[in-house]
Amino acid sequence: MHDPVDIRRRIDRLVARVDWSDDYGQLLACDQVIHRLDDVEDIDAWRAEIRRQARADKIKVRTGLNDGVVWALRVRPDPAEWHAEVRRYRDLRTVPLAVELQHEPSLAVHDGDEVVCACGRCSALGYAHAVEDVVGGALFEDECPNEEPPKLTALAMTYVHGSRWPRGNPRLA
Repeated sequence: MHDPVDIRRRIDRLVARVDWSDDYGQLLACDQVIHRLDDVEDIDAWRAEIRRQARADKIKVRTGLNDGVVWALRVRPDPAEWHAEVRRYRDLRTVPLAVELQHEPSLAVHDGDEVVCACGRCSALGYAHAVEDVVGGALFEDECPNEEPPKLTALAMTYVHGSRWPRGNPRLA
């Protein structure tokens, strides 16, 4: 694994670069943003603003509302780009490592070849850079302190073979 001080600096730089100050920033960082309907003052205006900013950046998005939530998702026009990204991160073996350490890994933020993941059960963070082959952080190095069995997360479903999914609590987190 990589130097913990360097990993912390890389996480801080990535989070600072990907501005989380508004919903559109979160959409750019995580490819999605979701709110309960009660948390959005004007749903139509919220959706229109997300679409307006996406058009200005020439990014395809979908917005909608259902089951008590309003949402926006970034649409990847080229599935080959998404599949290449999945392969790059799969080759790093970070998510399987987090699952082996009993964490519930989820995507916190990504930008290009860099990603920060977080555990849904503890404060562990992990950083990975797919091109520089840099991996580090408590998520990928330390056992999760939570004694309950971990839930199956979307990342685990994507990057971990089904025979290695968390046992005892197979529901999706």
